[in-house]
Amino acid sequence: MFITIRQTQASKKNLFQVEGEAGILFRARTPWASIQAPFQAENLRQLTFTDAQGNTLFHTDYNILENTMQAVSRYKYLFGTATKLMEYQVLDNDGRSLGSFYTQIDGAFTSQMTIDYQEQTYACYDRALGKIYVISVFDGERQIAQISKSLDVWDRLDIFYLYLDDAYQDMLPILSFFTIYVDAQKFNRPGHIAGRSVEKSWSYSFNRNNDKYDPDWVRETFGQEAARQLEDLLAARPKRQDADAEQPRKCRRLVIAILAVMVLVILIAVAAQMLLSSKTALLPEEFAEMMRGYGYTVAESAPSEITDGWELAYAAEMAERSIWYLSFSSAESAERFFNQAKDQYAPETNDMHTEISINSGQNQKYTLLADGRYLVISRIGATVLLGIAPDTDKEQIQDILKELGY
Repeated sequence: MFITIRQTQASKKNLFQVEGEAGILFRARTPWASIQAPFQAENLRQLTFTDAQGNTLFHTDYNILENTMQAVSRYKYLFGTATKLMEYQVLDNDGRSLGSFYTQIDGAFTSQMTIDYQEQTYACYDRALGKIYVISVFDGERQIAQISKSLDVWDRLDIFYLYLDDAYQDMLPILSFFTIYVDAQKFNRPGHIAGRSVEKSWSYSFNRNNDKYDPDWVRETFGQEAARQLEDLLAARPKRQDADAEQPRKCRRLVIAILAVMVLVILIAVAAQMLLSSKTALLPEEFAEMMRGYGYTVAESAPSEITDGWELAYAAEMAERSIWYLSFSSAESAERFFNQAKDQYAPETNDMHTEISINSGQNQKYTLLADGRYLVISRIGATVLLGIAPDTDKEQIQDILKELGY
């Protein structure tokens, strides 16, 4: 069985996932910030191990008093007694003890890591071989697993490769959690903000248990292809995780999306302000004076299609363009006229035409482009402007109404 134990985050939290052929099998989390508490109290923070859905399977407990006493008496091997250092109790989700992880010192330059699990003890002999760090896991005299890691690290994200004897598949969860423990003890970088980086390291261990490492165990247990695969993985720069590689692009897309939304909100707000703001209606004399200034002939007159309702009406004409100004006794009367005129001029068929209608309280506007004719009706309060012209003169009518404020 081949498993990858991959660190996925190293900033503000240390996150890991255990990957098999079927995808993510487990997840884990270890403390990140260094709190520098006295008497090793920072070790009280838990290591947690969950299934792929986040349900807790294991967590750790650290006994400060017991570990302190062991550390003080670490040389008791001189009297024939082994010392346990940095022992983490392993508990299940209900708080029941399943065993522990610790470093055992049996003599000078003689140490090993140990897994006590469900009344069985597994010896774990680690060795640094220059660019590679390995742990050989034994059940008695039989090697059952090898954990391997390159000492070159990209972006402070550690990666371990676990080969596990198929006869011990039920050990996969606890061995994966043990690997997380090893990372926390030997490769953690507390409080460091991870960035784009490369760490090149070399290390050699000097331990009387170095001979426990069998360089041929993977090949003899899993075949030549597995040994070649492990060699390639340890020598190669690991692929950046999709989520990690995608993060800068996601950030850029998020920033662009936020800016686009902000621009859209601003445009909508400006448009709403323009539509809903209270415009100032022209007085009859102002309309007449301005239209004469544009070269139109102005006279008191109303559209022939609509016969009543206004108090005062002016018509401004030039060639085939006509613009009427009508004032009413109230905004309600002007609104009734606006709706009546809109119905009067609306197309009676579904032939090709374009019409736009805007209603924002005291301001209303309706435009129609059909049959070669351009029509606009615009109301402000108790006044209405109505313009009719050939569609070729549409822009001129629009420019004049804009100047008039309608």
